Amino acid sequence: MNGAVAFWLAADALPVLGAPWLDADRLRALGRRRLSRLLRTAGRTGFYEARLREAGVTASSLLVERDPAAVLAGLAPVTKAELREAGTALFVGGRRRSGWRSSTSSGSTGEPFRVYYDPRAWATLKVLVKLRARRRCGLEVGHRVALLDAVPPVDASPDGGPAGRVARISVLQPPEVVAAQLAAFMPDAVYGPPSALREAGAILQGGGARFRVPLIFTSGELLHPGARAAISRAFQGRVFDVYGSSETKEIAWECPAGGMHVNADVVRVEIVDEDGRSVPDGVEGQIVVTSLVNHAMPLLRYRVGDRGSLLPSRCECGLAFPLLGVVTGREADMLELQDGRRVSPYALTCALERVGQVLRYQITQLDPVRVRVRAIPHPDADRAAMAEHIRAVLRTEVAPFLEVEIEYVDRLAHGPRAKFRVVEPLGSGARG
Repeated sequence: MNGAVAFWLAADALPVLGAPWLDADRLRALGRRRLSRLLRTAGRTGFYEARLREAGVTASSLLVERDPAAVLAGLAPVTKAELREAGTALFVGGRRRSGWRSSTSSGSTGEPFRVYYDPRAWATLKVLVKLRARRRCGLEVGHRVALLDAVPPVDASPDGGPAGRVARISVLQPPEVVAAQLAAFMPDAVYGPPSALREAGAILQGGGARFRVPLIFTSGELLHPGARAAISRAFQGRVFDVYGSSETKEIAWECPAGGMHVNADVVRVEIVDEDGRSVPDGVEGQIVVTSLVNHAMPLLRYRVGDRGSLLPSRCECGLAFPLLGVVTGREADMLELQDGRRVSPYALTCALERVGQVLRYQITQLDPVRVRVRAIPHPDADRAAMAEHIRAVLRTEVAPFLEVEIEYVDRLAHGPRAKFRVVEPLGSGARG
């Protein structure tokens, strides 16, 4: 950790860790001040200076101070492709500075992308925001934590490293190896993608392992109800989902009361329609995010690529942070069927979760009327009856004309950096 990051960790610890306890009015005021400052910073980049000018404002306009939300709403949402094309025009001052930290997306959508952060933003987003959420869920200093990460096995530290408290376990290894390393480390908490946790948990259960992991944090993939239940059973612990992206870091986190809280002090979340217009709370649309604290490479109204909603209600836990509704999957994973309808991957997974004795599955669209379901069945399952049940629920809940091919397998393939796509739409390249 460099000196600048360490300084900001110490300087900002109290305000960042205390932000969840702000009331709604103070939280909105903080977000408004940060948005105003961010817009002024963005005006110092070639990319956003041009976009602000097209919207009829400048970074020095009084409107940026008086009504920053209105200024932001006047900017069209941006895609990863647009940001990649902009290059150094996204940097404040037009060039990368020494001391900036960076994070690279996996490229699972075919568009790898690197985002740069100033040291203060890195300290806040990479450490403090995560720390406060995990503490709220029961993680304590001294707990042994296993991180399931897409790093080469040679870079992992499954024994916990020199300190012995944090083990980094590579999910690029066979799941049997991951399970063995988890069992050897005996963590109090584990953090990883749902697919890797589900596979390792099934192996541990099948082998008769009975150790308990009280806290399980999932991220990186859509967490389906069936996966949540299976992971909880396997590790005998509580599952907390975390939603974020490589470009923005942690956007929302699940609290013990079950609410998915948006980190509204550091990120602004909007739900928009196809034309980039905001939709009412409770209505599903595209998730658009503005990172409020990164002043190295501002991201304004960035299309994360996922679909979801914001909820009008507040959580029973008492926090004023707004609530993110169900994230129904990536926009790129929407299936387009023959009658022109677009189907969310969440609709397909909810249907398949109703089929008993399916341990895991993957749905691949073959054409506008046909999908293939690869399934790992329970050893005692009646495969013929299961196949009929799969066809019935998909035709009933997705489309009556849907033709379903079913293939029973022992293992399901992963994508880049061990990411698992439960639903593969037409044109995703995952055929065979």
